[in-house]
Amino acid sequence: MLKRLLSSLLPRSSTAAAAALDATGAIATPEHFAAVPMPWRSGTTLPLPDWDRLALQEPADLTDAARHDWWTAAAAHWLLATGRELAGDYRLRSSPDFLLLSSLADRPAQVFLQFCQDVHRWIRRNLGDIASDAGHGKHAVMVFASEDDYYRYISHYYPEEGEFALSSGMFVNAGYGHFAMFEGGMAQMQPTVAHELTHCLVSHLPIPAWLNEGLATNTEAALFPQLFAPSAQLYHPNEMVRKHAAFWNADTIQEFWSGKSFLRTDEGNLLSYDLARHLTGRAARAEGRFRAFVRHAHQRDAGVGAEPQLGFRIADLATAMLGEGEWAPDSSRWREGVERGQF
Repeated sequence: MLKRLLSSLLPRSSTAAAAALDATGAIATPEHFAAVPMPWRSGTTLPLPDWDRLALQEPADLTDAARHDWWTAAAAHWLLATGRELAGDYRLRSSPDFLLLSSLADRPAQVFLQFCQDVHRWIRRNLGDIASDAGHGKHAVMVFASEDDYYRYISHYYPEEGEFALSSGMFVNAGYGHFAMFEGGMAQMQPTVAHELTHCLVSHLPIPAWLNEGLATNTEAALFPQLFAPSAQLYHPNEMVRKHAAFWNADTIQEFWSGKSFLRTDEGNLLSYDLARHLTGRAARAEGRFRAFVRHAHQRDAGVGAEPQLGFRIADLATAMLGEGEWAPDSSRWREGVERGQF
């Protein structure tokens, strides 16, 4: 994909501000925005703000509420600018906690935003102090009308070369944290929201990828248990047991603990998410200890340093799932370093 300078898409400085809404929640045109300079990154195919430069422009004397509005305004302008560069009738809508850029019709967009609000409340209640809404600005959600538009956008967050696992949605923990997905039926998009919003609400914690993905997948399973019923799976549970036994060994388990296996393009990707869901589910049985473990776990060692909070070794979780083996995390064997997983 040929990249062109962002300056050919937009002026170097634009405006943003708190939104004016119509009856459907759609945000009005940029003329309704107060001035906030928007610095843009160059060399991108869609508008991407330079969030570090924008942060330097934040007024120093803002109240907390005004700062929230200031960042919401910046996010609104960024999303509007993105919508103008995409084919189709993209509109920006707002709810108390979310900004939504999509080409959804009014009613589906309202239903989608209400679901976002409902699942946001459920996750915060279920995860308690593990989840955090710290920071300023509404949550930004981008629902692209096609897979092509989705991959065109998220390609900005991948290396120029390499093979990467496919996805239907992603939480982008860069600059102004946001999540993106491509359009489908509500039955397809809502589980993606539950998964990616969990990533968003725990993004303040430096937890390892296996724990992050385990929390997100278990949230998805709790809200949409029908999707995790044996009849809905690609493989029968007994076949999954055999696949786990054949795939995991002393080497591949280190890919799992480091987060690398979540980026695989083969069956190891599916097995990584499944293993993360089961290990996290087992660990969460002792709720108080588990929450303390999540608050202290760090990606640099896959959570080994937080084992005292958990009350047992992380390797024991793998043994219970996979049987006896060399399952202990060993960061000295992570030749390519720590990965955050696909979010």
